[in-house]
Amino acid sequence: MALRRSARACIVQEGRRAAQEDRLAMGLFDVVIAHARCPGCGHSPEWRIQVRYGHCRQHEYRIGDPICWFDPPGRPAPLDDHGENVGGLVAVPGLVEAGCPGCGQGDGAVLLFRDNIVSSVEITRSEGGDACEPIEPPSGWMRFWSRRVAGSANEDRLELCCRGDRWTVAVADGAGGLAGGAAAARTAVSAMVALGAEMELDADGWCERLRRLDGELEAKPTCGETTLVVVQMRRGELWGASVGDSGALLVEPDRVIDLTAAQSRKPLVGSGACRPAGIRRRPLSGRLLVATDGLLKYASRATISALARTGDVQTAVEALIQAVTLPSGNLQDDVAVVLGEHVG
Repeated sequence: MALRRSARACIVQEGRRAAQEDRLAMGLFDVVIAHARCPGCGHSPEWRIQVRYGHCRQHEYRIGDPICWFDPPGRPAPLDDHGENVGGLVAVPGLVEAGCPGCGQGDGAVLLFRDNIVSSVEITRSEGGDACEPIEPPSGWMRFWSRRVAGSANEDRLELCCRGDRWTVAVADGAGGLAGGAAAARTAVSAMVALGAEMELDADGWCERLRRLDGELEAKPTCGETTLVVVQMRRGELWGASVGDSGALLVEPDRVIDLTAAQSRKPLVGSGACRPAGIRRRPLSGRLLVATDGLLKYASRATISALARTGDVQTAVEALIQAVTLPSGNLQDDVAVVLGEHVG
């Protein structure tokens, strides 16, 4: 009997190892570490559970931790995130790394995420399915769409991240005519969304970070100068900071508020002398539009106001880009646009 149990244990372990190798072949995953009841013996050991949901980079999470998302929708390249950032309560299949130390049972798991927070874990005798299943819609969530279209120099950049229910958007336009503009814009947006994923800063905090980034870019020989707008959102409010002539507009049903009206057009980030202007905390009413001057300069405020309200956010973004597209199909400048709304 003991020999049969040993043989079965070896088969189970080999099957689990093969499943893990298949999971590795599919790409990176995250690990949730949690105590949960074993379906075989009823004990509650600590489990390590591989899961693919969100921006998987072998992060380790525990119950109560917020997970990250980093891919803005509308990006033409293949997405790095797994699943869809829908908010609410979502059930996600997982794979345990080792069976119960008492009885060897437990191959799979079902993990519950509420608004991107690891909420609970249930161990199963076999692997769950591959699909994530929304169980409850969120009481309120953000929906975004974004596009970046090259005109000539291709120096505009945008990034968007979400951690838990905190969102961070960054848009930049590398200075034309200066070497390293695209590198400065790329470095700036990547640094800002990575910071936004780690912490929540107020408007003054973001201004300080932009000044610090200004000095860092100036010290890099490969980086030039760039505009930069960063906006952070959580629970129906927004705030942030900006430099340059990229902008952020709050498009309400009956008016448009220029959140970046007080910003300094120059000096830019990377000059070593930029003067960031804060975007003070306020309710996120209507839709938030963050864009470079490829849109803001070549479309009238009335056109932007009308099109930003048109249909869903994806339809509106496509309409805005079409509004600044020449009859030839070309653009007069690079365009980067992010449009979001509070829904649910």
